Amino acid sequence: MMRNFILVIGLLASSFVGPSVRAQEGGNIPPLLEQAMKASKKLKYSGVRRVQMRFGPDLVQHTEYILKDGMRTRIWFPDEGSYRGQIIVEDESERRHYFPDRNQIDILPPRREEHFGRMGKMGRGGQKAPPIFRIENGNEIAGVDTKKLEMVGPNGTVFMRMWIDPKSGLVLKRVFYNKAGEQQASSEFTRVDFSPQLKRSDFQLNIRGAKTISPRDRLAEMVQRGAFQNVSLSPKDPFKLESTRIQRIENVPALVQVYVNKDGRVSFFQVKAAIDPNRLKMSGRGERFSTYSWQKGGASFVLLGELPEAKLRELAQRLGG
Repeated sequence: MMRNFILVIGLLASSFVGPSVRAQEGGNIPPLLEQAMKASKKLKYSGVRRVQMRFGPDLVQHTEYILKDGMRTRIWFPDEGSYRGQIIVEDESERRHYFPDRNQIDILPPRREEHFGRMGKMGRGGQKAPPIFRIENGNEIAGVDTKKLEMVGPNGTVFMRMWIDPKSGLVLKRVFYNKAGEQQASSEFTRVDFSPQLKRSDFQLNIRGAKTISPRDRLAEMVQRGAFQNVSLSPKDPFKLESTRIQRIENVPALVQVYVNKDGRVSFFQVKAAIDPNRLKMSGRGERFSTYSWQKGGASFVLLGELPEAKLRELAQRLGG
């Protein structure tokens, strides 16, 4: 549940286009979306938003409070519910997530750049079938008039809707759908203030006695625990380590590292046996993912990501593959 929550939070972080419905073919980002992408780096506001995420058959809802000042964001949660007491602070360099039950702060790469980088790739033809954009007048959200933007996939199904303030560029509501058209996740502001009184300390996370854990700390622990080869991208690499886990693939231990940058996410598998990389590609990941693999020291290494194979090959060279 927490992994899905973190992924969706990353997606939810974030000109007048005519009086009626307007469609735009894939390949060009409409001005309204360009405005929202640029505004995400500059806007200053405080607000409350309602978030829903699907877990199995159920849509689970929670409330979050947010402060935003340009590239700096602070999100915190009420004292009840699954995420009670958690705090997230992000700037252009890192994301800090406080878990009160463990009195621990996890340090992660920022998510805003990844999200809008992927949005830009979709609109500029970075995928095999760029979406079609449809824009029309939207309803009022948190007391603000909006324009509604829809993204339509190659099968004709809407996979995302956004309600955007055409004056500020703030995305006030966002809904994601699966291939069947079922809602998977959403966020909606119930209150927003564009003139908040903010302090520098609002974007700092100093919790007395809290243990700080970086992705590199977690990687070192899991390499030692599972007796894996110590193979990873350099901390100076453009792709930043986001998370590490140990799982079993075809009943064999595997170390999985996830790296991220503005172009998207790449998974790096180290499996203690020979393995067909296509088995990983086919495990619910979708045809748009590429793989690149090699073997070394009795283990199989596989890169899996939404990148061209040539890019994965470049990454493999930086990993000694």
